[in-house]
Amino acid sequence: EFADLDLTDYNAPLLGPAAPAAAAGAKALWRALRGALPPADFIRLAKMPATIGGRPNPLALLGSARPSALTGHPLTIGEDFTAYRFGLPRTFRKELERSWRVFTRHPDAELHRVGDRHEAVALLAEIAEQQKARMTEAGADYRLDSPLAEAFYRDLVATGIESGYVVMTTLRVGTEIVAGLLGVRQGEGYVMIRIANAGTAWSNCSPGRLIIMETMRMLHAEGCRVFDFSIGDYDYKRRFGVAAMPLVDLNVALSARGLPAMLRARTAAALRKRPALDRTLRDILARLKSR
Repeated sequence: EFADLDLTDYNAPLLGPAAPAAAAGAKALWRALRGALPPADFIRLAKMPATIGGRPNPLALLGSARPSALTGHPLTIGEDFTAYRFGLPRTFRKELERSWRVFTRHPDAELHRVGDRHEAVALLAEIAEQQKARMTEAGADYRLDSPLAEAFYRDLVATGIESGYVVMTTLRVGTEIVAGLLGVRQGEGYVMIRIANAGTAWSNCSPGRLIIMETMRMLHAEGCRVFDFSIGDYDYKRRFGVAAMPLVDLNVALSARGLPAMLRARTAAALRKRPALDRTLRDILARLKSR
């Protein structure tokens, strides 16, 4: 599987100049790849986009590739950011304008972009605490405080902030962090990774949505045009106008021991095409488990 600790939102192969763009070439590549891999029972390549930098993903061309349970959520904005903003649903736009007015009534309220690695690492710890508190309050499973996950993000921020690859922004009032947003940028593309806010004390200005809008405004002025809200199907993303980007998974058994895992993955992919049946089976399993 991809060596991502299950932390990355998307996974993909690196494409060289000879990467195949059609199914026949993809099959030949797959045969060569399997011959070069060490012995294994199962291959799981998950959360892959169908295209990479405008080129076909060869692994997505294989017949054994199946739709992923997850989708990406990119948003492309043209040259005029004001036109994008006024193209949003009127109620949502007015809510954002009101939130900014409420926030900026506080002295020293501002959107701040972090540029120093030491400040960035310290801010990451604060974002993590806010995120953990919010998810725990909501009853959600929070796993980003494991030593591996914490080390991954700490290294990402420490090595990427000063080059501009990592983008960290905060809404702050004086020294108080009201909201924080972590993302990565390459060229015209920016992907949001982690977001957190200070909770109910600031809910009257919707800090989560506010920091997204103000960060997009800032980066658009610097040349960003694609803002990816990443995986996770949440209503607020649709209100910003994102498009759904299907992802694919590749699950292949290489031995008899790998067959059960492959069958589970393919059954889940088939059920995603029949949501009514999927819900029915989940309800039955839940009742059986409760008994």
